[in-house]
Amino acid sequence: MLKALNYLVYLLFRGFVLLGNVLPMRPTFAVSAWLATIAYYLLGSRRKTALRNLEMAFGDKLTARERDRLARQAMVNLVYSAVEFLFMWRIAENWQEHFIFEGDEVIEQNIINKRPFFVFGGHLGGWMMLAMVGERWKKFNVRGGCVMRPQRNPYIDAYIRGLAKRYGDSSFIGTRGTGKVIEKMIMDGGLVGFYMDQESKRKQGILVDFFGMPAYSHVVPGYLAWKHRIPMYPFWIVRTKPGYFHVIYREPIKMDYTGDKEKDIREVTQRIVKEVEDTIRQHPEQWLWFHNRWKRTLGEDQPKKSRKKKIESGDYLTSAQLLKMMDQEIGEKKDENT
Repeated sequence: MLKALNYLVYLLFRGFVLLGNVLPMRPTFAVSAWLATIAYYLLGSRRKTALRNLEMAFGDKLTARERDRLARQAMVNLVYSAVEFLFMWRIAENWQEHFIFEGDEVIEQNIINKRPFFVFGGHLGGWMMLAMVGERWKKFNVRGGCVMRPQRNPYIDAYIRGLAKRYGDSSFIGTRGTGKVIEKMIMDGGLVGFYMDQESKRKQGILVDFFGMPAYSHVVPGYLAWKHRIPMYPFWIVRTKPGYFHVIYREPIKMDYTGDKEKDIREVTQRIVKEVEDTIRQHPEQWLWFHNRWKRTLGEDQPKKSRKKKIESGDYLTSAQLLKMMDQEIGEKKDENT
């Protein structure tokens, strides 16, 4: 029954995508902005999450009216991303007209000289156009990969993976055994990207500062970059107008090697998250405020009665425990007494 339902949803999804063949782009974007505003008021729980996130992030620097305006704009941005997905093949045909690149020279030199590196960004602006950006590097025959969770619907998941390979030779890396897969791809000359703005699970991240609040953040990307001394370049797809983007590569994140592994990796993770925060501050209307970024910080992922029990049982790993677990996962032999 579930298989049949998944396939039905997939067919509906494909029908939605096919609309991109017949709909005119400019009027479709205009209508989608109007529909996004309606959706903003209909989706009460998401609206409340966005408004609370904005209040936590900016405090009294924004009035209630300004927070509402930014949240509405964020919904329009999200709907624009879905519509751009419809027109992906049209954008791909003339991708040079739709994308302006900045700071990509150093990326090109790394690829030409076969120097491994990571890129990272977040769900901001045209984040769904990641595969399109891959067109810029296609002539170098570089294999690209992005770490993300698989879609729950296996048919839709396979379709999206196929699109990524078609429009940028990209592949999606799942969440199991991530460290080993990433290491192999990088050592084989591949390009790996990460979305670093979403909340991690407690056992997959550490608490660092995000908009002045502690937030669980993924530690594996920074750990692998630190361990192998691989540069991590911030990478953003800022929307200039619907269907058009400014792709920005920035200077790599600074890494320290003080001899204190836990401290160094925590600092790398904090610098990554700070870059994410700074970019969101520059384009707050383009970020995904509807994601409950501080859910685990506030304990909202746990039933109230079990929160204290979880803490007492050691379910919340320390940074040192997490790093040791990652070392073991990717096959690094460690002294048992360390």
